[in-house]
Amino acid sequence: MKTFKFHNREVKLDFTTYYNNGKLAVQMVTVPDEEPYGIITVNLNSPIQSDTLAFIDENNLPGISAWLKRHKIAKPTGITQRSGFCIYELYEFNTAL
Repeated sequence: MKTFKFHNREVKLDFTTYYNNGKLAVQMVTVPDEEPYGIITVNLNSPIQSDTLAFIDENNLPGISAWLKRHKIAKPTGITQRSGFCIYELYEFNTAL
């Protein structure tokens, strides 16, 4: 799997699914110890989420949207959804990385 630099840490992405609905979940883990670094996606249990479409959590990982675009990991769809006081943007992920 390809590795990346995020805030001076070497990381890789773990593409998996949420247990309750089988939709895409993306986690960032450190290399080489594979410790969890951050959860990139948030599960809003929306019908538009899929195996390649997921809402990103810019609130807990500031700068993640620019980082995803810069590394061609994911691209914005222009769709947003509110949950509580937060608005999340839907991204299409390149899960073949």
